[in-house]
Amino acid sequence: MSDPALDHEVTVLIPPDVPAGAQPNGGREVTYAGEVFGTEWSLRLVRKGSTNPANDDAYLAQLVKASSQTLSLIDQQMSLWLETSDIVRYNALATGQDMLLPEPFATVTSKAFAMCEETRGAFDPGLYEAVEKWGFGARDQVDPVASGLAFSQARSAAPLITDLLQDSVLTKREGFALDLNGIAKGYAVDLLCDVIRSHPDTAACCVEIGGEFKGYGTRSDGIPFWVDLAPDGDEHNPSYRAALYGWACATSGEAERYHEYGGTIYSHILAPQTGASVQSDLIAATVFDKECVRADALATAMIVMGAEKALVFAEDRAIPCVLSPRRGNADIISSAMQEWL
Repeated sequence: MSDPALDHEVTVLIPPDVPAGAQPNGGREVTYAGEVFGTEWSLRLVRKGSTNPANDDAYLAQLVKASSQTLSLIDQQMSLWLETSDIVRYNALATGQDMLLPEPFATVTSKAFAMCEETRGAFDPGLYEAVEKWGFGARDQVDPVASGLAFSQARSAAPLITDLLQDSVLTKREGFALDLNGIAKGYAVDLLCDVIRSHPDTAACCVEIGGEFKGYGTRSDGIPFWVDLAPDGDEHNPSYRAALYGWACATSGEAERYHEYGGTIYSHILAPQTGASVQSDLIAATVFDKECVRADALATAMIVMGAEKALVFAEDRAIPCVLSPRRGNADIISSAMQEWL
């Protein structure tokens, strides 16, 4: 989470719907940090001031347990690293077979297909094989760049597949394997926020999983939760400090995971039509939305789109976002994001 003291200039982002003159809520802040999905997760909770301070540890332990159970369920259903997960079992089905998806697997898959359709394929949950060939998945590749390039050169353009899910029943189609890594983490943030907010003692919270955030309410002093954002991947020198008040944010960029070979960067973000590491004029995209699941998917989709198309997409939908071009050019701020400055 953010350190309030910074030794360099940052751009401050404040949502336009933060109420003027928010009052301290008299609550007490408790925090937790742990590891999940191969990354870090954290909670900042404000417990109502009317509760007994002697029970703060028990309150935190109860919500950490509930959150951990929720994260474990998501892992058991949607992790490509667990051989017994539901998504691995689906990908192993023969062509034409069906699987009745449990919740929340069915919901996340439905949202993934909806984002694929909305972005016209820029976000694609069907890139499992490409991800594996490029060495960004569960299986190691001895030479991931050579493997990825050979795969993309031999691969034909894939059509949009958004009609495979009907009433929680997912059909296996030839050549299609599901990968929800580009959206499941954002959904997990939303779900944890809902779990925490449902506790009657919770006054406010901020949830983070792997650099994706969602905030609800204000801190005990009446100020929204601040998060520091570094689209270029340099967490020690964040470019932005954002106040989250009922908003979520997600950043996607080549600094997260990549291969470097022969002076070329091969990002973990893949071009859906080719299955190759995307050659975008953007190195990162940071997106704000009321739902972290949308912010997560859109951040990836905008890098695939490239700066010009991503900005048009954002302007058409009034999406607050920061697009970070390569070659040291100034960040591109969408009109909806300008309202936060």
